[in-house]
Amino acid sequence: MIAVSMVHGGPGPQFISKNLFNYILCEGIFSPDTKDVCDPEIQMMLQKIKSSSSVECLRSTVEVYATMLMIAGCLCHVIRELSDKDKIVEDYLKWYFFTRNAACIQRFKEGLTTLNVLEAMKQNPSGFMKYFCFSEKKITSEIIENLFKAEFSQPGSNRRQEEVRTAAYWADYLLDIEGKTSFAEPSLEDILMFSTGVSSIPPIGFHPKPTVNFLHNESPYPIAQTCTNFLSIPIHKTYDKFKYHMNFGILNSPGFGQH
Repeated sequence: MIAVSMVHGGPGPQFISKNLFNYILCEGIFSPDTKDVCDPEIQMMLQKIKSSSSVECLRSTVEVYATMLMIAGCLCHVIRELSDKDKIVEDYLKWYFFTRNAACIQRFKEGLTTLNVLEAMKQNPSGFMKYFCFSEKKITSEIIENLFKAEFSQPGSNRRQEEVRTAAYWADYLLDIEGKTSFAEPSLEDILMFSTGVSSIPPIGFHPKPTVNFLHNESPYPIAQTCTNFLSIPIHKTYDKFKYHMNFGILNSPGFGQH
């Protein structure tokens, strides 16, 4: 489903950890940390092993958690030095995240071979990572402004003058939304959803390219055609009126750009 969705212009999953992503592609560094473990008992065990201050303390801790370590195949270590604790933790983490889930990961990889997505990932891992792995990077007003191509009337016409003014309102509006502090205003993701039907930019981009044009005495509110990524914004004499009607139109049309 993920492979088909991405090939047909859908957004990436963005929930795969970087360690799992690298493991799937059999390249890069995949070294999970104890903080990635959700099970409190297992996390406690690993923290105690890591914090062992002597060989005797390490041996004692390993003995306490012998059953858990044996299940993971980590009890075969002969502890001679304190540095052995790092190897024990590393081996357990690789078993916890990868070895015990090998069958599930293999089925996931087989699914990604659909439409040659897995092969494309191997050829361009850095390009695909941002669409498979979580990132704090957010959509900015500049990204939205550059994403939408404006359609203007003939130069010198009265319509063109109104459209130029409204285009400036549109740019200011995006900046205001980027720095919004109230739930009474939409987010940049809401604007993208209203205009295109998705809240993030798809891996292969938008086809057709998003376009913004201007409503002359047709509607005081924005109108969108999500099938063609077409956004029509209203023309108002003042910025405050423009912002009010944009907010109202977008917030009252969740999911799709219906007027």
